Amino acid sequence: MKGLLYKDWSLIAGGYKTNFLFLLVFYGLLTVAGRMTFLAYAMVFVVGMYASSTISMDENSHWDAYAHTLPVSPGQLVSVKYWLTLILTVASIPLSFFLIALIPAPKPTFLEAALGLTAACTVTLFYFSFVMPLSYKFGAAKARSWVSISLLVVAFGPVALFPLLPESTTTPIKNAASSLDAAITANWSEAAFTIAVVGALLLFSLVCMVISWAISVRIYTRKTY
Repeated sequence: MKGLLYKDWSLIAGGYKTNFLFLLVFYGLLTVAGRMTFLAYAMVFVVGMYASSTISMDENSHWDAYAHTLPVSPGQLVSVKYWLTLILTVASIPLSFFLIALIPAPKPTFLEAALGLTAACTVTLFYFSFVMPLSYKFGAAKARSWVSISLLVVAFGPVALFPLLPESTTTPIKNAASSLDAAITANWSEAAFTIAVVGALLLFSLVCMVISWAISVRIYTRKTY
């Protein structure tokens, strides 16, 4: 596993060193000068997704055909991508905190920054969980396109369709949302509720990672090279 991690890390360091330095300077300047906190959060997603790009490099170099001759299991070959993503995602958090710390006052509170970064980690792991099985099944380029389009449809589709629904359908939904909001306000503080939701989403994304890993191993085991 250490050798596989080193191999993928070498691909990332060799292929994305210049890209990372450019983004660090560019995002850092915009975050500090323009108070664009979301760019600090975006660094988590960018760095966390570097590991998934190694699949494209493996495809171009026909690595998997060679890997099948090595004394390693399909589970180990797939697991290294997931472990590397978790490592890079966690490593990007102090970097993002550093960028936020450089913002002149008034700056986001520690709680706001922590929640924003937790949400960024959730999105990163959730996206990765969908990309990986599809990458092993259909190729990395197609997988990224399909997942991006699907997430856009899922995220913005209901928002676009809701105004088009008849009032008899939207009224019960609005009433249910109002009742839920009143119940949450009565029993939860805004900070506590936000922490609970983000924590639940982060836990859900980790569960998705485990399920995604199992599916990816199954797909990878059945592939022929």
